[in-house]
Amino acid sequence: MLTFNTGSVCDVCAEEYGPQRRPHSIACGHVFCGACCTAIVEKTSPRLVPACPFCREPFAADSIRPVRVDFSPPPPPPPPPPPRPLSSLEANDPPLPPEETIVYGRPAVSNAKMLEEEVAKVAQKKCSVQEVRALHDTLRDWLSQNKSGADQTPSLHLSAALLRAILLNHLAHTEANRAAKQTEAALRAQLDDIAMSKAKLEVEV
Repeated sequence: MLTFNTGSVCDVCAEEYGPQRRPHSIACGHVFCGACCTAIVEKTSPRLVPACPFCREPFAADSIRPVRVDFSPPPPPPPPPPPRPLSSLEANDPPLPPEETIVYGRPAVSNAKMLEEEVAKVAQKKCSVQEVRALHDTLRDWLSQNKSGADQTPSLHLSAALLRAILLNHLAHTEANRAAKQTEAALRAQLDDIAMSKAKLEVEV
């Protein structure tokens, strides 16, 4: 089963999926937006068969299938329950001292440590593009929601920038690979035409 998180993008054009850019699957199982699937077919030489830009498995134009995804916004969460009235004993309890309040009031720091551990795990193993993009999105969302603690988490800012650079390099590499394949196909077609012309001339002579 395919799962699309908020902010999921096409691995070819890096545009976010949505009602105007719906995901489509090809024969090998990879998923791209409909526009990119069509572009791959249209830009492939008539002498060749369209192929997946990642695994190079060939596919036909009529094998492209739309992936049904509900892009409607999720229902709002239920309102929190009203606060429980304090009992007479709780109402008379003294407030916590400042030290205890500080200890239990820093969930953002513990979340930052967890994110740093996730970044370390990704750096130590070979990950898919989807895993790198998911971690980058998580980092970006966390940093946007915890701007006040930016000075305490410089490593997360650096990690987010590095992950973004990795994704951009992957996209550039994919585009360069596709352009090279198209150029190679065009040159092979020209060589075939030259060989046919040469053979015709030799027959006529």
